[in-house]
Amino acid sequence: MSHQINQIQASYNDSEDRILLKIKTLNEQVYLAWLTRRFVSLLLPLLHGKHPTTGEALFDEQTTMTHQTEKQKTQLDGDFGTAYNPPENAEHPLGEQPILLAKMTFNTQNPAQPDEPPQLILEPAKGAGIVLPFNPELMGAMLKILAQVIDQADWALQVAPIIEMPAEVRLQ
Repeated sequence: MSHQINQIQASYNDSEDRILLKIKTLNEQVYLAWLTRRFVSLLLPLLHGKHPTTGEALFDEQTTMTHQTEKQKTQLDGDFGTAYNPPENAEHPLGEQPILLAKMTFNTQNPAQPDEPPQLILEPAKGAGIVLPFNPELMGAMLKILAQVIDQADWALQVAPIIEMPAEVRLQ
């Protein structure tokens, strides 16, 4: 995904028992993807900056604390009440039907482009997927949006901690 994200929406489809993820960019590109319970259970730790299977931190302790604080700020300050606004002339780079996400890849910083953030790549079993910048603001927004939908899905997944301020930042 080469353009800035404008809106993200997730909705639970009970007949599919999946979450439909919609990502819209500023240039009116729309990416549609299905998230299964299993995929979400692996994605949640990654959004928190941890390896999905080992639980090991993806970043050093200082970077993790900084990311956690920025994610929480996004969750507190973000606009999560505005309805998803589908573009009139949407372009669908992956097709008009949602792709079924089957794998995820975390790419650390590219030595050739040190100013670029790490990337989270969400892909179907075959074909192109969604490349997201792995930054605290976007990951915080994704966590908040998924947490709301997971409650509707009743999947009994542990999303927390979502909005839990670290002791060093907590107001007294």
